[in-house]
Amino acid sequence: MSFGSGVLWAWFAVHVFSGLIAFFLYLRERGREYVAHVALACSVALECASNALLLEAPDENASAWLQSLAYVSGGCVLTSYVLFSSFVLERPRAGSVHTLAWLTLIFAVLAATGLFADPAHVRELGGRTDARLLGPTYVVIVLGIVFAFAFLVAVGRHATRTEARLFVLAVAITLVGWTHDVVARVTGMDRALLSAHFASCGAIVASYLLLDRFVQTANALSRRTIELSHSTEELRHVQEALVKKEQLAAVGELSAVIAHEVRNPLAVLKTAVAGLRRETLDREDREQLLGILDEETDRLNRLVRDLLAYARPVEPQWSRLPVRELVERAVDLARRDQSSLVGVEVDVVVQSDGGEVIEGDRDLLERVFGHLVQNALQAMPHGGRLLVRTEARTVEGEPGVAVHFLDTGEGMDTLVRARALDPFFTTKARGTGLGLAIVGRIVKAHGGELELKKGSDGGSDVILVLPQGRVSVLPGPPP
Repeated sequence: MSFGSGVLWAWFAVHVFSGLIAFFLYLRERGREYVAHVALACSVALECASNALLLEAPDENASAWLQSLAYVSGGCVLTSYVLFSSFVLERPRAGSVHTLAWLTLIFAVLAATGLFADPAHVRELGGRTDARLLGPTYVVIVLGIVFAFAFLVAVGRHATRTEARLFVLAVAITLVGWTHDVVARVTGMDRALLSAHFASCGAIVASYLLLDRFVQTANALSRRTIELSHSTEELRHVQEALVKKEQLAAVGELSAVIAHEVRNPLAVLKTAVAGLRRETLDREDREQLLGILDEETDRLNRLVRDLLAYARPVEPQWSRLPVRELVERAVDLARRDQSSLVGVEVDVVVQSDGGEVIEGDRDLLERVFGHLVQNALQAMPHGGRLLVRTEARTVEGEPGVAVHFLDTGEGMDTLVRARALDPFFTTKARGTGLGLAIVGRIVKAHGGELELKKGSDGGSDVILVLPQGRVSVLPGPPP
């Protein structure tokens, strides 16, 4: 192997490695510029290989075939430059790239037929066996060089950016090498061919351009990341300040509500105690006042208990639970209080296709089901019908279960349904207004939701929707 062919094979290895890197970058980033670089690296590698083999050609036929392959690779290099320019510099348009690609394909087919090199006329030039160029070859090469110069001028006129100037330099280096080889072949000068070496230098410049573009993108992404980090930090401080203000407002509102809820029982207690202090109080009045004390004390106890339950963070202990078991247990607990079932018919319809098994906390969900059943029964003081049925439901794209509690009671108007889940809102004479609020928090902790609708029989349709699987995000304590 001669020194010249050894250098060309070294260039070949460099471009194959560069093409592989661009190919793997394309698999990762899916950028069109990487496709253009792969095409350029393969084309220049083909030109280096064909010229290296040409220097070691054993006969005239091999010399002619390898020389035709070198012409084809030169056309592929020019097409790759145009493709690279179209993808990176956004000029020329895709139509020009397609046209040049078809012309290169036609040129390759004609070169494979031996139209451009004659093995019958060979000569020794620069230590190589060179086939004489035929007439059509001159025309094609001249047209190719003219097109390359026109392309270089068109890109150079708008080369205001650094990457455009580098690309013009790459094309110019390759064009100088082509021009030198054409002049050497036409004039028959005994000089070494330089097109493969110059094209390799041009491809290296293009590689640097692509690497620089990659680095610029990475730097821009880094700057945006830093800016986003600063913006996120500022947003976090603003959010913390807003949350503190909302918490203070919520604490003030909650304090006012609690003070109002506690004041009434305390006033009643004070009045009852004042009555008990009277010396002329008879036994019947004393028993009545003591009953009032017990009743109001129980009311305060319920209020404190519900407040603690509402403020306590909801942290479910997950286990697999059959919905049928939860429903039947809630109904059984309600049936123990015979007064709540006077004149009430309870029907349970649970699907049996296996979709009624859910993930949840047994104690919390039993409390939810029991409260909803009790509410439905209390809405029918004069009797009626309670239907508890389940159906499949999708919760945020995941399978879930919807449990309907349909009663034939008095029902809720639009205003009551809109505020039913608000803390301390109640339509009951002795309710704390925290029951449904606690139920709503438990349901949200399980990734579900509670819907309040008007029933078809004039009553209420309370729909409990729960996902079948476990949720990973738990809500924090209420404000």
